[in-house]
Amino acid sequence: MDRPTADRRQFLALAGATATTVLAGCDGDEGQTPTETTIPDTLTNPSFESGLDGWTIGRDLPEDPNNAGEPVDSSVAVTDRVASDGDRALACTIDGSADDGTVWVEQRVDLSGVSEVSVDGFSAQESFNTIAKLAVYAGPDPDGDLTESDFDTSKATEDHEGWETYTYDVDHDGPGLVAVGISVVWETEVTRVLDDVRLD
Repeated sequence: MDRPTADRRQFLALAGATATTVLAGCDGDEGQTPTETTIPDTLTNPSFESGLDGWTIGRDLPEDPNNAGEPVDSSVAVTDRVASDGDRALACTIDGSADDGTVWVEQRVDLSGVSEVSVDGFSAQESFNTIAKLAVYAGPDPDGDLTESDFDTSKATEDHEGWETYTYDVDHDGPGLVAVGISVVWETEVTRVLDDVRLD
């Protein structure tokens, strides 16, 4: 359900780095730059085997209808209960009591030559009802923080049972941002598990 941006509160928590610092020189080397910051051309920790290393947590959440002035509850964590690649995956949870809200993880990466981003999504069972949607973004750095409206939320997370790969076109060529998460659309608490984010 769409809500005007003015009626929403945005919350952002940091958990990880978004750029890689490369040491290009050492003591005693003349004519070398001591440090320079580069944007990697591959994702760091794409299947969450190292927890949330390399990723930053983002949230765009409505006000809790039962707790004025506070956002609805949410969490973003790594789980070892199910995984499509390795032993760990990303678990995103949102209290859907306001029938709205998006949580995600993001990191900066050079998207030059990248045509698609893919992510695996897990559903314990298939449902004909759309309870939550994948939220995926791969594009230029936004002017400010990402918000729910920046994401592609066209694909439901419970349109299958087990693991399924979701693929999205990437139209940006150059440094940018990749983000994956979920957006809730039903008035219920939702947890969805994602894994193995890939750039092709």
